Amino acid sequence: MAGQLYQQGTITDDTKDRDADRDQTNAASTSEDNSVPGKGDVTTQMFFLDRDELYDTVKPYVIRYDVKTAVPPENIKRLSCSVTVRDLRQYKEELQFADCGFKVLSLPSSMTYEDYEDEEKIRRHHVPEILNQVKESFSADDAHVLEHVVRRRHPTWPIATGDSYEHEQPASRAHLDFTYEAVVDIIEHLYEHEAKRVLAGRWQVINAWHPLRGPTQDWPLAVCSAPTVDFENDAVPGDIVQVDRVTENMQIHFNENQIWFYLSDQMPSELLLFKNADSETPGFPREHQNRQESIEISSAANFVPAPP
Repeated sequence: MAGQLYQQGTITDDTKDRDADRDQTNAASTSEDNSVPGKGDVTTQMFFLDRDELYDTVKPYVIRYDVKTAVPPENIKRLSCSVTVRDLRQYKEELQFADCGFKVLSLPSSMTYEDYEDEEKIRRHHVPEILNQVKESFSADDAHVLEHVVRRRHPTWPIATGDSYEHEQPASRAHLDFTYEAVVDIIEHLYEHEAKRVLAGRWQVINAWHPLRGPTQDWPLAVCSAPTVDFENDAVPGDIVQVDRVTENMQIHFNENQIWFYLSDQMPSELLLFKNADSETPGFPREHQNRQESIEISSAANFVPAPP
């Protein structure tokens, strides 16, 4: 699903794995060395939602602000699984976006590495670059940014420091950013009086991911081929609770039938696009992430011509 499944996982040399049992009480406690030793398929440990009976009656959740109460900030139980991740460079000629849900494009950009420190430059220059790529690649009539996030991995991450990080960190487990219903709510909010028209036509949510500098060998993004995901049995809706709103994503259970890919040595000029939701497939819900620094932009593309 690039599927993601939106899985962020670790790409690592097996010979460099550390103790897999190290302090998994932190939200991002993983224990692997996340460097990628060259190109080719690799075996790594990824975190997934555990198949715990808790989720038979309780919805997974993460609270992303300090509630200042005894309420746990999350109830996510993680399971570390060994996964073989295929090098997309060796398979991309065989993979079609319509089937797997992801593809790689060339990204002409005026942005420098330093420009990604400037939110105004991202909004004014880089977001339009991405939207133009999305519209051109999918022959969409319109595209609208849902959100964007710049990630810069802290030297100690994923071992928590106990303090808040200055920047967003790579995601630590397999997931999709939105459920189908969550996307419908977002479209209704963003498009307002045009929402009914947009929702009545064809639309997709497309995520775009690229490193800020390369080649990427630290927490590269991994995506899962959509047909290999059992959404009925392996995808669980979860709440993401912000101080001013609640959104819904999909937490993912591990299944040995899932087929994962990453783009070895990805450069800033290589844009990885992956589908997050699709009006024609409501069951389709997404990722892995030099120390990883990246930008990810979620966009809604619709294919209904705008009124004159």
